[in-house]
Amino acid sequence: MMMDDHDETLEQRVERVRADRARALLAMQAVASVTGVPAAAMQSRRRLPDEVRRARALAWYLSHTEYGWPLYRVGAAFDRDRTTVAKACREVEDRRDDPALDGLLDRVGRGLAEIAGREAAAA
Repeated sequence: MMMDDHDETLEQRVERVRADRARALLAMQAVASVTGVPAAAMQSRRRLPDEVRRARALAWYLSHTEYGWPLYRVGAAFDRDRTTVAKACREVEDRRDDPALDGLLDRVGRGLAEIAGREAAAA
């Protein structure tokens, strides 16, 4: 059973945030491996070229769909506002009509889910 954020102790919350940031980095690395866009570029706070912005949106979307995180949690893990993440996730969802993108998201998503499942079992 998952605890509500309000029921967490400070130590539990710190550990969850640390784990979330690690999983966020994993999502960025996975997207980087299939797009060629470096994860470091996705973390930039500057205005990003479209290619980098789209890759970052894929990492946000996959974190939302594969980790089951609500949008506010994705935003917190990536140090972004929930509304920014929501807009990017809607854009990715709209682009899933492209079979190539849909297949890429399925493959990367399965990999992230498998890794996350192993992490949960080891914890």
